[in-house]
Amino acid sequence: IRAERPGKVLLLDGGDTWQGSYTSLQSRGADMVGIMNALGVDAMTAHWEFTYGAKRVEELVKQLRFPFLAGNVKEVTWGDAVFQARAVFERGGLRIGVIGQAFPYTPIANPRYMVADWEFGIQDQNMQAMVDEARGKGAQVVVVLSHNGMDVDLKMATRVSGIDAIMGGHTHDGMPVATVVSNKSGKTLVTNAGSNGKFLGVLDFDVKGGKVSDYRYRLLPVFANMLPADKDMDALINRIRAP
Repeated sequence: IRAERPGKVLLLDGGDTWQGSYTSLQSRGADMVGIMNALGVDAMTAHWEFTYGAKRVEELVKQLRFPFLAGNVKEVTWGDAVFQARAVFERGGLRIGVIGQAFPYTPIANPRYMVADWEFGIQDQNMQAMVDEARGKGAQVVVVLSHNGMDVDLKMATRVSGIDAIMGGHTHDGMPVATVVSNKSGKTLVTNAGSNGKFLGVLDFDVKGGKVSDYRYRLLPVFANMLPADKDMDALINRIRAP
């Protein structure tokens, strides 16, 4: 994909990435941070990452070579942002704003003590403010990288305006077609690319006059057993698994 679109690609990860394997358990997520850095991820958001607890998450975020975006995570006492909320990328001569939305029900899905000092939630008004801020800073395309789940993303798309696309996670829906949702200022695409690297959601934007005029979306299946392994990545995985 990168070779087909030189200098025009963003690789976004929707979370649930640092947890779930034996090597992740033993390294407390460090194995996947190394993999993501090597893969060249441009931004991520999170859910089961928080299972390691607040302190460990903060340690791992510092090891990332890209932004960890979670604009809906606030400090309980004062309401200060815990993580970076959004990032603006330059690709193909355009400014692309990416806003991160972590799983809003993390303190319910996980024991509360793991993130005792943080609050989450859907926070539509906060999302609208972040979209407006990204547009105000010159973003011609705004994408929300979400771990809300498909049903919540569809609802958010009706309530928050100015989002070109919500690329979601959590519910693991492999959506072959993007859902187009109308709101007061236009339309928002909502999609979800399954889970566990089974698919790559490929979304191309056609931008004219400073705004999205058209798009193409496809769910690209990843047939891992039929693809030759990348030598550097294969060597890294083998080093991680060797112990």
